[in-house]
Amino acid sequence: MTDGRPREPEDGLPPAVHAFEKTAERFDERFGDWLSVAAQRRLVRECLVRAFQPGARLLELGAGTAEDALYLLSRGYDVALTDGSPSMVARATKKLSEAGYGSGTRPEQLVLERMAEYAAEHSRQGRPPFDGAYSNFAAFNCVEDRADVALHLAKVLRPGAPCILVVFGPCSPGEVLVELVKGRPAAAFRRFRRGPAPARLGGEHFDVWYPSPRTVAREFAPWFRLVRTRGIGIFLPPSAAEPRISAFPRIVRAMEAADRVVSRPLALLGDHVLLHFERTAADAQPAGD
Repeated sequence: MTDGRPREPEDGLPPAVHAFEKTAERFDERFGDWLSVAAQRRLVRECLVRAFQPGARLLELGAGTAEDALYLLSRGYDVALTDGSPSMVARATKKLSEAGYGSGTRPEQLVLERMAEYAAEHSRQGRPPFDGAYSNFAAFNCVEDRADVALHLAKVLRPGAPCILVVFGPCSPGEVLVELVKGRPAAAFRRFRRGPAPARLGGEHFDVWYPSPRTVAREFAPWFRLVRTRGIGIFLPPSAAEPRISAFPRIVRAMEAADRVVSRPLALLGDHVLLHFERTAADAQPAGD
């Protein structure tokens, strides 16, 4: 990676998935104790519980090490956990087993770019459609062709099913401020790029896209209808502010409380934006078929 551009890894995984594959063993150690990340996760979970009916069968995309799945499982939801990284899946499997969910919940590897294969297998096995789906913390920002994922995701969801996507916001003042303070102007304004923006994790390079909620809604139509948006991390700082911000738990709590007040009117200024979609009755077939 001497030129700083993403290249197809030897393991055959997309560059973004490969980056998380390389950091899976240290992922919880790096992000698990950060208070800003935990606060944003709490805000997302409140929305998930409100969106899904008790006991619903849910599909999680980009599940990482199963933090959100464990939360929902403990509240009686039936979660089918998936992630593109084999090492993340292994970590999630271990954590679920240790928590007592090993026998009934088996995480699967699913690269979002191969959603068509998952949908075809789901149909071949005669599985019932899911009652809802969700993806936290920007997995969909690492995919260029989101419309193709939406088409095949629609095939495994029942009409009316909620689909919650948490993506990067198109304009995060908090990130701009933090990155400028760190002397990284390119990172401060990367969300304003029209095309892919370069990213790096664990020494691995990959591309990230920052579409607006309107763009994602257009890509997900006609199979999904955008019901509402909510900002996640408007006052709460982005992870770039860590680990320093975790030294001030009272400030983080105050920021979290402020986020709850302005999450809807200032949604587009969040570090993340939660997009609440609903599966329509539209037939999940490619355009022109």
